Amino acid sequence: MSVFPPRSGAAGVLAAAALIAAGCATPTPIVPRDINPAPPIVTQTVPDYGDLVRAYNVNASAVDRVYVKTGVEMRWREDSGRERRESGDGRLIFRRPLDTALTVEVLGDVKVWAGSDDRAFWMFDLIDTKNAYHGDYSKPILRRLPLPVQPEVMPYLLGLMPLDPDHRPAEPQVELVDGYAVIEPPGLNLRMQLHPDTGRPTRVDLTDARGVSFLSAVLTGELEVPPSSATGSTATVPAKIELYPRGGESRMTVTLKAARDPARIRGTWFRFENLRKKLRPKHVESLNEAQ
Repeated sequence: MSVFPPRSGAAGVLAAAALIAAGCATPTPIVPRDINPAPPIVTQTVPDYGDLVRAYNVNASAVDRVYVKTGVEMRWREDSGRERRESGDGRLIFRRPLDTALTVEVLGDVKVWAGSDDRAFWMFDLIDTKNAYHGDYSKPILRRLPLPVQPEVMPYLLGLMPLDPDHRPAEPQVELVDGYAVIEPPGLNLRMQLHPDTGRPTRVDLTDARGVSFLSAVLTGELEVPPSSATGSTATVPAKIELYPRGGESRMTVTLKAARDPARIRGTWFRFENLRKKLRPKHVESLNEAQ
Protein backbone atom coordinates (compact mmCIF):
# COMPACT_ATOMS: atom_id res chain seq x y z
CA MET A 1 0.00 0.00 0.00
CA SER A 2 1.29 3.46 -0.84
CA VAL A 3 0.51 6.49 1.30
CA PHE A 4 -0.54 9.87 -0.02
CA PRO A 5 1.62 11.05 -2.94
CA PRO A 6 3.47 14.39 -2.84
CA ARG A 7 1.26 17.47 -2.98
CA SER A 8 0.69 18.99 -6.36
CA GLY A 9 -1.68 21.36 -8.11
CA ALA A 10 -5.30 20.49 -8.84
CA ALA A 11 -6.85 19.65 -12.19
CA GLY A 12 -10.25 19.56 -13.84
CA VAL A 13 -12.46 21.93 -15.70
CA LEU A 14 -14.60 23.82 -13.19
CA ALA A 15 -16.03 26.20 -15.73
CA ALA A 16 -18.73 23.65 -16.54
CA ALA A 17 -20.15 24.33 -13.09
CA ALA A 18 -19.57 28.11 -12.92
CA LEU A 19 -22.22 29.86 -10.90
CA ILE A 20 -22.07 33.64 -10.62
CA ALA A 21 -20.02 36.34 -12.32
CA ALA A 22 -16.27 35.98 -11.77
CA GLY A 23 -14.83 37.52 -8.64
CA CYS A 24 -11.49 39.09 -7.91
CA ALA A 25 -8.38 37.14 -7.01
CA THR A 26 -8.00 36.41 -3.31
CA PRO A 27 -4.71 36.51 -1.39
CA THR A 28 -4.86 32.89 -0.18
CA PRO A 29 -3.48 30.24 -2.57
CA ILE A 30 -5.93 28.14 -4.56
CA VAL A 31 -4.08 24.97 -3.56
CA PRO A 32 -2.19 25.10 -0.23
CA ARG A 33 1.27 23.53 -0.09
CA ASP A 34 0.05 21.11 2.57
CA ILE A 35 -3.54 19.89 2.43
CA ASN A 36 -3.28 17.36 5.24
CA PRO A 37 -5.33 17.98 8.40
CA ALA A 38 -3.68 20.00 11.14
CA PRO A 39 -2.41 19.68 13.75
CA PRO A 40 -0.68 16.29 13.53
CA ILE A 41 -1.57 13.65 16.09
CA VAL A 42 1.34 12.59 18.28
CA THR A 43 1.22 8.79 18.34
CA GLN A 44 3.24 5.82 17.21
CA THR A 45 0.46 3.31 17.81
CA VAL A 46 -0.85 1.76 14.60
CA PRO A 47 -4.46 0.66 15.13
CA ASP A 48 -5.74 -2.72 14.00
CA TYR A 49 -7.59 -2.49 10.68
CA GLY A 50 -10.69 -4.27 11.99
CA ASP A 51 -10.88 -2.15 15.14
CA LEU A 52 -10.44 1.05 13.14
CA VAL A 53 -13.16 0.14 10.64
CA ARG A 54 -15.56 -0.86 13.40
CA ALA A 55 -15.04 2.55 15.02
CA TYR A 56 -15.69 4.18 11.63
CA ASN A 57 -18.87 2.10 11.19
CA VAL A 58 -20.41 3.37 14.44
CA ASN A 59 -20.93 6.76 12.80
CA ALA A 60 -21.28 5.49 9.23
CA SER A 61 -24.21 3.25 10.15
CA ALA A 62 -26.00 5.76 12.39
CA VAL A 63 -28.29 7.29 9.74
CA ASP A 64 -29.68 6.14 6.41
CA ARG A 65 -30.79 9.54 5.09
CA VAL A 66 -29.13 12.98 5.13
CA TYR A 67 -30.37 16.32 3.80
CA VAL A 68 -28.00 19.30 4.19
CA LYS A 69 -28.07 22.85 2.85
CA THR A 70 -24.69 23.82 1.45
CA GLY A 71 -22.55 26.63 0.14
CA VAL A 72 -20.34 25.96 -2.87
CA GLU A 73 -17.24 27.90 -3.93
CA MET A 74 -14.96 27.14 -6.85
CA ARG A 75 -11.60 28.69 -7.65
CA TRP A 76 -9.34 27.92 -10.56
CA ARG A 77 -6.68 29.49 -12.75
CA GLU A 78 -7.28 29.83 -16.47
CA ASP A 79 -4.64 29.08 -19.10
CA SER A 80 -4.07 32.83 -19.38
CA GLY A 81 -3.05 32.91 -15.71
CA ARG A 82 -6.19 34.74 -14.59
CA GLU A 83 -7.69 33.45 -11.34
CA ARG A 84 -11.44 32.82 -11.30
CA ARG A 85 -13.80 32.45 -8.36
CA GLU A 86 -17.47 31.45 -8.39
CA SER A 87 -19.92 30.73 -5.56
CA GLY A 88 -23.48 29.68 -4.90
CA ASP A 89 -25.74 27.65 -2.62
CA GLY A 90 -27.03 24.12 -2.91
CA ARG A 91 -28.18 20.87 -1.35
CA LEU A 92 -26.38 17.64 -0.53
CA ILE A 93 -28.73 14.67 -0.12
CA PHE A 94 -28.10 10.99 0.54
CA ARG A 95 -30.45 8.03 0.96
CA ARG A 96 -29.29 4.43 1.26
CA PRO A 97 -28.18 2.48 -0.54
CA LEU A 98 -26.86 4.73 -3.35
CA ASP A 99 -29.32 7.59 -3.88
CA THR A 100 -27.50 10.94 -3.99
CA ALA A 101 -28.17 14.50 -5.09
CA LEU A 102 -25.70 17.39 -5.21
CA THR A 103 -27.03 20.73 -6.44
CA VAL A 104 -25.68 24.19 -7.10
CA GLU A 105 -28.25 26.99 -7.02
CA VAL A 106 -28.33 30.76 -7.43
CA LEU A 107 -31.23 32.57 -5.75
CA GLY A 108 -33.14 29.29 -5.66
CA ASP A 109 -32.62 28.61 -9.36
CA VAL A 110 -30.95 25.24 -10.02
CA LYS A 111 -27.79 25.59 -12.13
CA VAL A 112 -26.25 22.14 -11.62
CA TRP A 113 -27.92 18.93 -10.46
CA ALA A 114 -25.78 15.83 -10.11
CA GLY A 115 -27.01 12.56 -8.67
CA SER A 116 -27.14 8.80 -8.67
CA ASP A 117 -29.13 5.73 -7.74
CA ASP A 118 -28.15 2.04 -7.68
CA ARG A 119 -28.39 1.80 -11.49
CA ALA A 120 -26.89 5.00 -12.90
CA PHE A 121 -25.41 8.44 -12.26
CA TRP A 122 -26.03 11.77 -13.98
CA MET A 123 -25.55 15.51 -14.11
CA PHE A 124 -27.67 18.35 -15.49
CA ASP A 125 -25.59 21.34 -16.58
CA LEU A 126 -28.04 24.23 -16.84
CA ILE A 127 -25.35 26.91 -17.14
CA ASP A 128 -22.99 26.09 -19.94
CA THR A 129 -24.11 23.40 -22.38
CA LYS A 130 -27.70 23.01 -21.06
CA ASN A 131 -27.02 19.30 -21.49
CA ALA A 132 -27.52 16.30 -19.25
CA TYR A 133 -24.97 13.52 -18.84
CA HIS A 134 -25.97 9.96 -17.94
CA GLY A 135 -23.94 6.85 -17.11
CA ASP A 136 -25.43 3.35 -16.80
CA TYR A 137 -23.58 1.09 -14.32
CA SER A 138 -24.59 -2.04 -16.26
CA LYS A 139 -22.44 -0.92 -19.20
CA PRO A 140 -18.78 0.17 -19.46
CA ILE A 141 -18.31 3.79 -18.34
CA LEU A 142 -16.18 5.51 -20.99
CA ARG A 143 -16.34 9.10 -19.70
CA ARG A 144 -16.65 10.92 -16.39
CA LEU A 145 -18.95 13.76 -15.47
CA PRO A 146 -17.61 17.32 -15.97
CA LEU A 147 -17.37 17.75 -12.19
CA PRO A 148 -14.42 17.36 -9.80
CA VAL A 149 -16.18 14.47 -8.02
CA GLN A 150 -18.77 11.89 -9.03
CA PRO A 151 -21.99 12.20 -6.95
CA GLU A 152 -21.93 8.54 -5.86
CA VAL A 153 -18.62 9.19 -4.05
CA MET A 154 -20.13 11.83 -1.74
CA PRO A 155 -21.42 9.33 0.90
CA TYR A 156 -17.84 8.13 1.36
CA LEU A 157 -16.66 11.72 1.81
CA LEU A 158 -19.37 12.20 4.43
CA GLY A 159 -18.16 9.06 6.19
CA LEU A 160 -21.58 7.41 5.86
CA MET A 161 -20.79 4.26 3.86
CA PRO A 162 -20.05 1.31 6.18
CA LEU A 163 -17.00 -0.83 5.43
CA ASP A 164 -16.45 -4.54 6.01
CA PRO A 165 -13.94 -4.88 8.88
CA ASP A 166 -13.22 -8.50 7.94
CA HIS A 167 -12.40 -7.75 4.27
CA ARG A 168 -8.83 -6.62 4.80
CA PRO A 169 -6.34 -5.14 2.32
CA ALA A 170 -2.82 -6.41 1.71
CA GLU A 171 -0.11 -5.58 4.24
CA PRO A 172 0.53 -3.06 5.56
CA GLN A 173 -3.19 -2.80 6.32
CA VAL A 174 -2.83 0.50 8.19
CA GLU A 175 -0.14 3.19 7.93
CA LEU A 176 0.31 6.39 9.91
CA VAL A 177 0.57 9.84 8.30
CA ASP A 178 1.05 12.63 10.84
CA GLY A 179 -0.55 10.30 13.38
CA TYR A 180 -3.68 9.69 11.26
CA ALA A 181 -4.51 6.16 10.14
CA VAL A 182 -4.46 5.56 6.37
CA ILE A 183 -6.26 2.59 4.84
CA GLU A 184 -7.23 1.40 1.35
CA PRO A 185 -10.42 -0.69 1.65
CA PRO A 186 -10.33 -3.45 -1.01
CA GLY A 187 -12.20 -2.86 -4.26
CA LEU A 188 -13.15 0.79 -3.72
CA ASN A 189 -10.26 2.75 -5.29
CA LEU A 190 -10.21 4.95 -2.20
CA ARG A 191 -7.39 5.91 0.13
CA MET A 192 -8.94 6.97 3.42
CA GLN A 193 -7.24 8.92 6.19
CA LEU A 194 -9.11 8.36 9.47
CA HIS A 195 -8.78 9.75 12.95
CA PRO A 196 -7.25 6.87 14.90
CA ASP A 197 -9.66 7.27 17.85
CA THR A 198 -13.04 8.05 16.26
CA GLY A 199 -12.46 6.43 12.86
CA ARG A 200 -14.04 9.44 11.15
CA PRO A 201 -12.44 10.45 7.82
CA THR A 202 -10.24 13.54 7.64
CA ARG A 203 -9.09 13.05 4.06
CA VAL A 204 -10.17 10.76 1.22
CA ASP A 205 -8.27 10.31 -2.05
CA LEU A 206 -9.79 8.81 -5.18
CA THR A 207 -7.25 6.57 -6.89
CA ASP A 208 -6.86 5.00 -10.31
CA ALA A 209 -6.11 1.36 -11.12
CA ARG A 210 -2.42 1.94 -10.27
CA GLY A 211 -3.23 3.41 -6.87
CA VAL A 212 -2.32 6.96 -7.93
CA SER A 213 -4.47 9.74 -6.51
CA PHE A 214 -6.37 11.91 -9.00
CA LEU A 215 -8.56 13.77 -6.47
CA SER A 216 -8.01 14.67 -2.82
CA ALA A 217 -10.88 15.58 -0.49
CA VAL A 218 -9.94 17.25 2.79
CA LEU A 219 -12.65 17.00 5.45
CA THR A 220 -12.74 19.42 8.38
CA GLY A 221 -15.15 20.50 11.10
CA GLU A 222 -18.22 18.70 12.39
CA LEU A 223 -21.94 18.96 11.69
CA GLU A 224 -24.48 16.79 13.48
CA VAL A 225 -27.29 15.50 11.29
CA PRO A 226 -30.66 14.49 12.76
CA PRO A 227 -31.82 10.88 13.03
CA SER A 228 -33.93 9.21 10.38
CA SER A 229 -36.95 7.14 11.30
CA ALA A 230 -35.15 3.89 10.49
CA THR A 231 -32.30 4.31 12.98
CA GLY A 232 -33.28 6.92 15.55
CA SER A 233 -29.61 7.93 15.86
CA THR A 234 -27.69 11.07 14.95
CA ALA A 235 -24.46 11.10 12.97
CA THR A 236 -21.57 13.51 12.54
CA VAL A 237 -20.47 14.60 9.07
CA PRO A 238 -17.72 17.04 8.02
CA ALA A 239 -18.67 20.72 8.07
CA LYS A 240 -16.45 21.39 5.05
CA ILE A 241 -15.31 19.32 2.07
CA GLU A 242 -12.42 20.75 0.03
CA LEU A 243 -11.85 19.01 -3.31
CA TYR A 244 -8.46 19.24 -5.04
CA PRO A 245 -8.22 17.60 -8.49
CA ARG A 246 -4.63 16.75 -9.44
CA GLY A 247 -2.69 18.21 -12.33
CA GLY A 248 -3.65 21.89 -12.43
CA GLU A 249 -4.63 24.65 -10.03
CA SER A 250 -8.25 24.45 -8.89
CA ARG A 251 -10.40 23.67 -5.89
CA MET A 252 -14.07 23.16 -5.05
CA THR A 253 -15.25 23.78 -1.49
CA VAL A 254 -18.59 22.46 -0.24
CA THR A 255 -19.57 23.95 3.13
CA LEU A 256 -22.29 22.04 4.95
CA LYS A 257 -24.31 24.81 6.56
CA ALA A 258 -27.43 23.29 8.12
CA ALA A 259 -28.99 19.85 8.37
CA ARG A 260 -32.65 19.49 7.43
CA ASP A 261 -35.28 16.97 8.47
CA PRO A 262 -34.60 13.88 6.30
CA ALA A 263 -38.36 13.30 6.11
CA ARG A 264 -38.40 16.13 3.54
CA ILE A 265 -36.47 14.01 1.03
CA ARG A 266 -38.50 13.08 -2.06
CA GLY A 267 -38.03 9.93 -4.08
CA THR A 268 -38.36 11.86 -7.35
CA TRP A 269 -35.04 13.59 -6.60
CA PHE A 270 -33.29 10.29 -7.42
CA ARG A 271 -35.12 9.38 -10.60
CA PHE A 272 -33.39 10.51 -13.77
CA GLU A 273 -36.49 10.61 -15.95
CA ASN A 274 -38.41 12.70 -13.41
CA LEU A 275 -35.51 15.15 -13.23
CA ARG A 276 -35.24 15.19 -17.01
CA LYS A 277 -38.88 16.25 -17.35
CA LYS A 278 -38.50 18.95 -14.71
CA LEU A 279 -35.11 20.39 -15.69
CA ARG A 280 -35.61 20.00 -19.48
CA PRO A 281 -32.04 19.74 -20.82
CA LYS A 282 -31.48 20.34 -24.54
CA HIS A 283 -29.68 17.04 -25.01
CA VAL A 284 -28.69 13.94 -23.03
CA GLU A 285 -25.16 12.57 -23.54
CA SER A 286 -24.46 8.95 -22.67
CA LEU A 287 -21.26 8.45 -20.71
CA ASN A 288 -21.29 4.84 -21.91
CA GLU A 289 -20.41 6.10 -25.39
CA ALA A 290 -17.12 7.61 -26.55
CA GLN A 291 -17.23 11.32 -27.30
